[in-house]
Order: sequence, then C-alpha cells, then structure tokens
Amino acid sequence: MHFSKLPPEILDYILSDIDKPSDLIALATTAKELYRIVAPRHSEYRVLRIRHRFPGLWAHLAKRVDLSRNLREINISQKTDQTLIEQYPTTLVSSPLPHGMIDPWKEEEERVQNFLVAMGYTEQLKVFRWDFRYDTGSLYMSSEQELRLLGILSKISSIERLVLAGNLRCLMPLAKNNQFQLVWNMPNLRDLTLMGDVWGLPPALPSLKHVLKQCMQLRRLQIPIEANGISDLVIPTLRQLSLFLYSGTTSSSMKQWNVFLENHPLLEDFWCNPSSTMVLPRNGLVKLKRLSAEPDFLDSFTDAERVPESLECLQYTSFQFNTGFIPPSRCNLKNLKQLHLSTAQTEEELHAIAASCPALTWLHITGCVKFELDVWLDFLSSFLNLEVFRGPGIWISVSDDSERMHVAIMRLVQRCMKLRELDHRSVHGKRGRNRKIVIIKEQTKDGLSVRYEVRRPHSRCRIDFMDDAFARSC
Repeated sequence: MHFSKLPPEILDYILSDIDKPSDLIALATTAKELYRIVAPRHSEYRVLRIRHRFPGLWAHLAKRVDLSRNLREINISQKTDQTLIEQYPTTLVSSPLPHGMIDPWKEEEERVQNFLVAMGYTEQLKVFRWDFRYDTGSLYMSSEQELRLLGILSKISSIERLVLAGNLRCLMPLAKNNQFQLVWNMPNLRDLTLMGDVWGLPPALPSLKHVLKQCMQLRRLQIPIEANGISDLVIPTLRQLSLFLYSGTTSSSMKQWNVFLENHPLLEDFWCNPSSTMVLPRNGLVKLKRLSAEPDFLDSFTDAERVPESLECLQYTSFQFNTGFIPPSRCNLKNLKQLHLSTAQTEEELHAIAASCPALTWLHITGCVKFELDVWLDFLSSFLNLEVFRGPGIWISVSDDSERMHVAIMRLVQRCMKLRELDHRSVHGKRGRNRKIVIIKEQTKDGLSVRYEVRRPHSRCRIDFMDDAFARSC
C-alpha cells in the first residue's frame, strides 16, 4: 500500500512527528492526499511567532488540541519589536484580531486563559520564548498564572530552549518563592536565557540555584551579571555563557564570576559586558573559540598560565593591535575567522589587523576615521577569504556618494574574490539595522557575471546576545 493511501488519522499521527515545515511541504508535493492533510493542519502549526495580542488566535488554539499539540516553537515578543516577522496560522482561524472590543480587561483575562489552555496541549514543544520586559503587547499574567505556565512547561519533556525576558511576579520579594521551586522541573533544557533584574535580588537566589541545579545537561546560559552567588555551582555540559548588566555590579560580584569561570574550563563561548575586573582563569579556557570582552579581560592573557589555544571569533571594544596588544605567543589569532571592532583610527592599525588575523572571513568595524578608498582596497584584499565586511568605512571614503560607491564596489569585487556582502548606508526603518549590499556572481556563456542588490536585513526571531555579538545570524 502506498504511504498516502493510509487512513487519514494514521497519516495525521505520522506527520505530527515531522518537525520542520520545509520537510512537510516537500512531502505534501508528492501526493494530493498528503497535501490535503499537511496544509494547513501541519504546515501552519509548527512555528508561532507573534508580537500582537491576537485573542482570536488563542481562542482558536484553545479549542483545537489536535492542532496545538503540533507546535514546536512559540515566540511571544513585544509589540514594538519590529525585527520580528510574525508567523501564525490563518487558514483555519476566523480572525486573529479582536472584534468589537467592549471590555478590554475581560478580553485580556480570556486571552490569557486561552493561552494557558493552548499551552497545555503543546506536548511536542521544543522552544518557548516570552519577552515581557516592558509589558507592551505581551501577556499580562498574575503571579499565580505565571506559576501555572511554568508548571505546564515543566511537564513538556521535549522542551530544550527557554527564554524568559522580564521580571516574573512570582519571584518578587513579596511572593512565596518556594511555590516557584515546586512547579519548576525542566531537567532537559539545553539552552536557557533568564532576563530581568529580579534574578539579581537576594530573595530569588534559592530559586535561581534550584533552576541551575536541575540543568545538568545545559549547554548554553544567558543571565544577568547581578545574578551572582552561583559560583559554587558546576554544570558539566556548559559550553556557552553570556553575562549582561542591568543595574550595576561590584568587584566582589565579578570575583564570584571569576570562580564560576574557573569551574567551567570547557567553555567555548564567553560573552560578557562589562568584563572589567574579570580575568582569564588559571585553566586558560583553552577550548574557548568565541569571545566578547573588554580590554581588562584580554590584558589578563599576558600573565595567565594558559591561554585559549585558537580563537575563531572575537568582539573587542578597543583593539589597539599596534600599541602593546597581547603578544602573538600568548594569543594565537592566525585562525580567527570573525572580528568585530568598535573603531580603527590609523592606517598602521589596519596593517596590524591584517598581519595578526590573516584568516578573517567576517569583519565589522563600527566606526573609523576617513581613509582613502585605496587604503580600504589594499586592507580588505589582504584577507584572501573575506566574505563579509560590515561598517561605514567605504561609504565614508567616498563621502556617501552613490556613484562613487558603485565604482568602489566594482573595484573591491575584483580584488576580494570571495566577498559577498557589504553594509549599505541606509537603515531599514522598522528593523533599525543597515540594509545589505549582496554581491551576486553568476556563470554565463560569456563568462562570469557580477552584480549586486540592496536588500533589507534579516529578521531576528530570538533574544540572543551571543549571536548578536558574534554575528552568526548575519
């Protein structure tokens, strides 16, 4: 019997185990019978990314357990987040927008209730992101409703990535934090982001420790610097750590993070802002591949017993290669692939960058003085594998003149054979980031054809400091 001839209920059950929408669409093109089941029952019910309230959508999901159970990713962002391209089911939904709003408070109460009911159906959920930092377009939930949500998430064994961006009411000083610890049970998490200064408050420390003690399979952690007091914890599988500042910190707090680093010698990614008074631990973090830190942290490489063996990505606020930077014998940058600098002030500094980091494929210089175009051409062409160059440097050299920039791009393409992307001078209004100049090379019967297009930046669908820092999504 052909696969598509199976009873619809069996096909529906089998298709529910396919995660990627692209795989579902590919399967749907093989037979009409499959298409009728895939679209929209499965194709529209894998990923949910929204920044509006959509009470009609949540009411629909609360009534359709057969559809809600297939969700793999839920991303609830702020209404003001223009970088998010919304994705939600429309075919079977009467309307995701409110109709005839009479009592906004009652509508919001029903929306949250429907949301919690729908969440109870998501038995295969892998990713849940909830951004409620400014209470703009997100969910307004009471402390009890937050605990109910966390209890629901704790029952979903498939969930691997969790982002909670905001101050949970159930962790506030007046809340009973032991209730939080009773409902939270997510030992299968691989990726955890906790944002909000509530995590840095002393009353929340027992709850924070409870969370991390459960996460013995955690590979990635993003957390406020103020959330110290966990230096005695060891997460054997942790490979990526991101620390970010909310209100302020002290040298004693940073020393606790130094101990935490010492306890995690196998870290591969470390992003810290600010990183003053932090030092490279004695074990040298020899497996470290991606680093974003301030001068003090890198200065500590000089006197360290051991240093990272081979960095691949580096973000640094003030990179003075030619004025006493770390000796090459103490920090090998020959394999560095990505470099993000805040500024470049002299031609000598450009020469030093080229000499220190010959293998770069991605370079971003946020600000710089005006160099002549030939200086940029000589500098960038020294990187034989350069694919992406970010920053306004070339635009500054041609005085923001579009005609001169066209000539500059053509000259640059001739000298940088692998170059595929530059920054445009204009900014995409909604997303607040530079448009991209994408270089397209095509082989024709007359030889190689080279052209370029100006495109808007990619959307971002997650709260991810490390990806921003190291430009993995660029």
